[in-house]
Amino acid sequence: MSVPDLTGDVKRARRVVVRGRSPVSGDTVVLETDAFEAVALQHELDHTDGLLFLDRVAGAHALHARQTYL
Repeated sequence: MSVPDLTGDVKRARRVVVRGRSPVSGDTVVLETDAFEAVALQHELDHTDGLLFLDRVAGAHALHARQTYL
């Protein structure tokens, strides 16, 4: 985990369309997704831009101590 002791509320789109180019063929690639996959994709794309959820969290009020369940 990027920040092991914290979790937070980050607003993300519930539907996304991502366009890019295939590194092999150069063809345009389009990915459309929604729900959990859209949120997860945005999270991973943030990592490729060097961002953590802390860069997107709404503010200190939206941070929470991560709970451990045994």
